[in-house]
Amino acid sequence: MNLMELKIGRDGESGKLCVAVAGKNVLAGEADSVPKSVSREHVLVTVTDEGAVILQNLNIENDLYVNNYGVERKRVQHGDHIELGHDHYQLSWELLDKFFRLADIRPLEQVWKDYQAERLRLQIQERRFGVLRSATGLLTTAAMILGFMEGSGNGVSLRLILYIVMGVVSLLFLVIAWRSASRVPLRQQQLEEETRHRYSCSACGSLFNLQSYDLLRQMKKCPHCGALIIK
Repeated sequence: MNLMELKIGRDGESGKLCVAVAGKNVLAGEADSVPKSVSREHVLVTVTDEGAVILQNLNIENDLYVNNYGVERKRVQHGDHIELGHDHYQLSWELLDKFFRLADIRPLEQVWKDYQAERLRLQIQERRFGVLRSATGLLTTAAMILGFMEGSGNGVSLRLILYIVMGVVSLLFLVIAWRSASRVPLRQQQLEEETRHRYSCSACGSLFNLQSYDLLRQMKKCPHCGALIIK
């Protein structure tokens, strides 16, 4: 599947460069700035859904050069020297960039996975602490059971030890709960801020909402700059 296709050639009336995109012709440059060795439909520029830019000569009689080598079909990258016709008319990347601004969201998949994993870790941490905190209730129940036992030196001694252990454990959990009450929410807030900063458009830097990566992949363009989404 292709994100975009551009047909590029010379406009016969004005002598300007003509770019056909989405059913519309856009003229660029000065009048008669494009030599006649550039045909009306000279080259097809295709952007694939993976972000690859491919040139295709549209006529065997056309001349197409990439980095001074004649080609019929060639994958190019930003900075390659592209020329049309035997007069070597230069097709600038500055012009091409105006038509297909790209935003690669593929690295954001790992950003989203890291965010989800850290959220899950914080949830598990909270639940584990809740389970451990319930141990104080078990100790209280055990002390009550011992209280109903028939009085004996052994029983009193065990009950006293259990009360002391319960008190120490309860105090420990109270301290942990006090610290956790603020630490976990602060970490959650920090996590969201960090993810929002990384979860952004590579073309304009604008932040995407914290939506799942699957939903992000359904977008065709960046809602902020209109860059085509590579996914």
